[in-house]
Amino acid sequence: MRAAIPPDGKRAMKLQLSRRLWVISQVMRQLWFVAAIYCVAGIATALIGILLDPFIPEGLGETIGADSVGSLLSIIASSMLTVLIFSLNTVVQASSAAASSATPRAVGTLLEDRTAQAALSTFLGSFIFSLVGLIALNTSLYGTGGRLVLFIATLAVIVLIIGILLRWINYLGRLGKVSRTIEQVEDQAVTAMRNYRAEPFLGGREFDGRMPGGLQLIDPPETGYLRFVDMAALDAVSRKLDADIYVLERPGAFVAPGRHIAGIRLPQDSKVAGEEVIAEAAGAFTIGHERSYTQDPLYGVTVMSQIALRALSPAVNDPGTAIDVVTHLVRILEAGETPDADREPRYPRIHMPAIAAEEFFDAAFTAIARDGAGMAEVVIHLLHACRALGHTDIPNFSEMSDRFMTLSVARAKETLRFQSDIERIERAAGRVNAASPVTFRKNNPEQ
Repeated sequence: MRAAIPPDGKRAMKLQLSRRLWVISQVMRQLWFVAAIYCVAGIATALIGILLDPFIPEGLGETIGADSVGSLLSIIASSMLTVLIFSLNTVVQASSAAASSATPRAVGTLLEDRTAQAALSTFLGSFIFSLVGLIALNTSLYGTGGRLVLFIATLAVIVLIIGILLRWINYLGRLGKVSRTIEQVEDQAVTAMRNYRAEPFLGGREFDGRMPGGLQLIDPPETGYLRFVDMAALDAVSRKLDADIYVLERPGAFVAPGRHIAGIRLPQDSKVAGEEVIAEAAGAFTIGHERSYTQDPLYGVTVMSQIALRALSPAVNDPGTAIDVVTHLVRILEAGETPDADREPRYPRIHMPAIAAEEFFDAAFTAIARDGAGMAEVVIHLLHACRALGHTDIPNFSEMSDRFMTLSVARAKETLRFQSDIERIERAAGRVNAASPVTFRKNNPEQ
């Protein structure tokens, strides 16, 4: 990797959000929010004819045939309600399929799918548009000019519906499939990894884990997963106190009262921080029931690994999917590029722990190596993946690659009984080509 920040990395740094903006971004991803926007747009489109009615020449609507708009709206209202119910049922079934065939942690990415959201919201918005239009027509709110505007708007809505329907029909074949779920999780995981590589300490300085003396410790107010750290809010507290703040847990960690999440180191001549300031610092940490991709690069890696575990379970017994997941994991772990080492941190008084290379390898491969130890083809592909990552210049990945290859071979030897399989694995582990990284081929003769 080059010691430079790619365009994606620059964008990631600019998008280090405050807690308020992060909450807003989470809301905007929800299906109900997108649907509400489309409903408002449908209502506004249906009523705009009332405002434009005085500006339309009299008789123009009758010439064009705008009187037929009522029948068109009735057709849209009846058909869109049926299509909406069918589509909602399809999304629910796809979510259940993703939860059972992949992992329940992947359902959230499906519900945030932009294509599904656009389709459902368009059908709902069109239904609301036609309903409001019919009500306005039957209450004589439209004049002749208003009917013309409504007629043109109805034609535009029909064109939009046709386009969305064609896109939706093409998309339904992939919705809920394991391959599509893997792609969606990978997209989220790659974005999180690029953000991490661009700013591994979220704009602060590295905390090496050695606790300085005189820390005033902060406990989480509730039990759950640390989802988001508002670095700007912590920086404001550090400036107010003229103190350094040490973040003890990264986003993704499980926290509970009594397990400290941060510590404030005040100047030696200062008293302890007041309860209000401590509460302000604690408010920078968002805790919830589930982990979030935004600041947690390990979460996407863990979800991908869980998909492979489901594929390796005796009920599914699909080593091909597990092999495919390993390939995706390599792409995720390689994503992003390191920033310039001489760049000054934006929050110099906030100290954040790093994620060790061992944590990345453990989240990605340990469980797969354990459950796939009895399948030679999975172990061989896992060895190829570790060697590919060992050829990158990501810090400590080379050492971790060698270690995990050794562990994977040891697990396989303890599990496999057929000597030929063990010899294939040993040969795969012994082939070292430092000149070029291993390339992945689906039709590898050793698989």
